[in-house]
Amino acid sequence: MKAMRYLVLNSLLLVLMTSLSVSSVSACVGKTLVVGALADPQQQVLAEMLSVLISERTGTTVKVVPVEGHAEAHDAMIRAELDMYVEYTGVGQVTILKDQPIADSDELYKAVKERYNQELNLIWLKPFGFSDARYAPEGTVAVAAPVVRKDTLKKFPALARLINKLGGAIDDETMQKLEVASAAGNPRDVARKFLKEKRFI
Repeated sequence: MKAMRYLVLNSLLLVLMTSLSVSSVSACVGKTLVVGALADPQQQVLAEMLSVLISERTGTTVKVVPVEGHAEAHDAMIRAELDMYVEYTGVGQVTILKDQPIADSDELYKAVKERYNQELNLIWLKPFGFSDARYAPEGTVAVAAPVVRKDTLKKFPALARLINKLGGAIDDETMQKLEVASAAGNPRDVARKFLKEKRFI
């Protein structure tokens, strides 16, 4: 009788421990970050760069999804369908915020960063280091930087510090080379090669 009770208690204990371990694992599973990318080589390689950096340095699953345009990406961020994407300061100021153009790059970055944070709960992280006039509405400049949902940063506390390592790492010439390579091949491979050469991964 004692042996039977011992077996039953052991079985119950095993079931309890298994269920606890499963629930703790489940709490970590499903944390997928979604990065939006417009359908052009520059956006593709930058999105893949964020994806590879985050997945390899944190083990987080990262998914890169296509977006039709800047307004669509922004709307998806507000709806929490995206966690982050790469935006350009001039686009943020004029196209998204519907505000007046600012020609000075530092003032422009400061202005969009402040309003996105206060009004939209979106965070502009450090600029990559290049600008691209093709993405600049008239009277502005187009400095590229990752924009991340504030709620996403709360869920992944070390995320901002990790992504900010890319701040200032890509000058105009480097971006042009990455863009050409991205257009000619696989953007993810191009991004991974860059990150390895710069020892980010």
